[in-house]
Amino acid sequence: MKDIIVIEDLNFSYGNHQIFKDFNLIIKEGEWLSIVGPNGSGKSTLIRLLVGLNHTDSRIVIDDLLVTKENLMDIRQKVSVIFENPNNQFIGATVRDDIAFTLENLNYNVKEIDEKIIKVADLLNINNILDCEPHKLSGGEKQKVALASILVLQPKVIILDDALAMIDPTEREEILKLLVKLHKDNNLTIINVTNDLEETLYGDRMVVINNGEIVVEGKTLEVLTKDKILTNIGLRMPFMIELSLKLKFYGLIDDVMLDMDEMIDKIWP
Repeated sequence: MKDIIVIEDLNFSYGNHQIFKDFNLIIKEGEWLSIVGPNGSGKSTLIRLLVGLNHTDSRIVIDDLLVTKENLMDIRQKVSVIFENPNNQFIGATVRDDIAFTLENLNYNVKEIDEKIIKVADLLNINNILDCEPHKLSGGEKQKVALASILVLQPKVIILDDALAMIDPTEREEILKLLVKLHKDNNLTIINVTNDLEETLYGDRMVVINNGEIVVEGKTLEVLTKDKILTNIGLRMPFMIELSLKLKFYGLIDDVMLDMDEMIDKIWP
């Protein structure tokens, strides 16, 4: 697989406070990478550096383009970000206008724009709020609209920065399943920056950051079995992982299990 994002020896400070020192990370095209860590670990700063909202002289390459002021417009056509607070991303007077805004700037005609809006609204079940004013929406609805506004652009890379936290847990699960499908069907690269380790179970690989350094990285389930490392930095383990590790310790199961019914059948055949 091609390297779609390469970060080499990243150094970045806020004033006298150093966030990253000689930080390196490679993300493959079509990968779903979860980036987790406690508050203040550098996760959101890393995302801002990737899309040029913060400046560094260190080398960051996205889809063969060096992150520089000159390349930002091209990079932002390839990479879309949803931040935790969706209020900062609304532009249009209504939800429909907001989703249409970037499509209009890309010179799609009215018919194409309408078709794309209806398609993404169907995907996220937001047809009933297309003509609502953004300030009248709930936090969860705003986050779904923010997601719709980037999915309609079909970017190569989607970055979620705690972007689903306000959405009802049941709806969040459905959205994550939708993203899994888009990830697989379209070779979509997803970077999910989150404090919710339950969300990491949808991803391929996981990177744990603390104080601007990678503490541990690897395949998601392998990282999640390192419960002492994760809990020591204040992260809460997913319920099924925690339960599996306890049952494995007592010899009741042989490996981590994510399906409760399967676990019950294993313990009480």
